[in-house]
Amino acid sequence: MNDFSLTRRSLFGCACCGAMVRPRVAIAVPGQDRGYPEALELGTTSMSRIAPTVWVGRIAEGLFLYTTTALIDGGIYYPANGLILERDEDAVLIDTTYGPEQAKTLLAWCARHARPISLAIATHFHNDRTGGIPALRDAGIRTWAHPLTCELARRRGLPVPEPIDAFSGDHHDMGPYLQLYAPGPAHTRDNIVAWLPRQQNLFGGCMIKSTNSPSLGNVADAVLRDWPASVRRVRARYHAAKCVVPGHGAIAGDPIATTLSLLAKA
Repeated sequence: MNDFSLTRRSLFGCACCGAMVRPRVAIAVPGQDRGYPEALELGTTSMSRIAPTVWVGRIAEGLFLYTTTALIDGGIYYPANGLILERDEDAVLIDTTYGPEQAKTLLAWCARHARPISLAIATHFHNDRTGGIPALRDAGIRTWAHPLTCELARRRGLPVPEPIDAFSGDHHDMGPYLQLYAPGPAHTRDNIVAWLPRQQNLFGGCMIKSTNSPSLGNVADAVLRDWPASVRRVRARYHAAKCVVPGHGAIAGDPIATTLSLLAKA
């Protein structure tokens, strides 16, 4: 496993990637500094760089955090977080990276260092969550999502996951390893969170901002009126979470409190 180097902080501002942003996943030369986040930072400082724009690190038993970066409008590298959740014989990918090459990198890494990925979940329709779907599909791996996510991705011309028709009301139970919850409109109308009961970890996705986020970022598809109530529902439901993973930036501190504070200022 290549370990090119660890995280670097930057003083640039943030702008959470939206559906209208078409990130370009850049190819960097190993040993050079291209590909590092230039807004926010990697999920943790204990991640190994397995490709110029892909990092992975274990954060709990059977659970890996990954961060990918891409060039967004303005020409800065912006990070996005996702998870690799190991089950008995396989692994589930929570969100699919910015693009196919990054998804292929994670597939290859899991085949060597973890359990093989057999399923992916997209937590909303934006490209930083759905961009890797084509590579997963080519590998015979299905990507599931809330039915509204599929509808919105199709409307925007983004990679379209398969709908979870069994999504009952606001939740979908995938067994002892994974539960999905749709708390209501926030960063987007379709955003869901993923609860990992065995690790007591919560993947908040882009509706939850990291403690270093200076603003709410891209709100082009947000429902600002409903966002605070949706976050409070998440907090009430998962108040015992040991770790909350935001969609972008560091997993340290209390991202839910940070999000509510930013919303109050907005």
